[in-house]
Amino acid sequence: MIKKEDYEYIGSIGRAHGLQGELSAKLTVDLEPLVEGDEPLFLMMEEQGLLIPMRLESWRTKAGDIDLIKFWGIDNPEAAEAYVGRPLWLSKQCFELEDGSAAVDLLDFVHYVGYGVIDAETNTFIGTIIDVDNTTLNTLLSVERDGEGGELILPIARELIECIAPDQKLLHLHIPSGLLE
Repeated sequence: MIKKEDYEYIGSIGRAHGLQGELSAKLTVDLEPLVEGDEPLFLMMEEQGLLIPMRLESWRTKAGDIDLIKFWGIDNPEAAEAYVGRPLWLSKQCFELEDGSAAVDLLDFVHYVGYGVIDAETNTFIGTIIDVDNTTLNTLLSVERDGEGGELILPIARELIECIAPDQKLLHLHIPSGLLE
């Protein structure tokens, strides 16, 4: 039986695109490393609370943060329209490396909204990510401070991530000196 807790929400279907059954989607994950493999990739599409496996036929980026995806068996715009607005899920196994840590490069930083931030140097809880600003050259996290109130703006880059604990929804970051003072 497919259990929702074994899957991670990665976005939703936008609208039908073109004449071949493609769908636009706004995803919080980069599918490129997953579609390059030899194994077929299945995304789970939610319908009435149940997850239904859908085999990905093709994937490409359109512009900005929009992806175009095509599933096997959906070959025209009419068939594609039936899936508009549906949530998409991906197996949590796709996010794990062999050592059990999270595959950092797959996820867009927006995926971490709602995660707690831990200072990797002191192992101190800093707050909860409430927003991600990726409109500038440097992506920034808005972190709501726990206990102290207020909001903290932190730069984020893959190099600053010590580790990710998806089950606990925690992000361990190397925070540049002076930003917590």
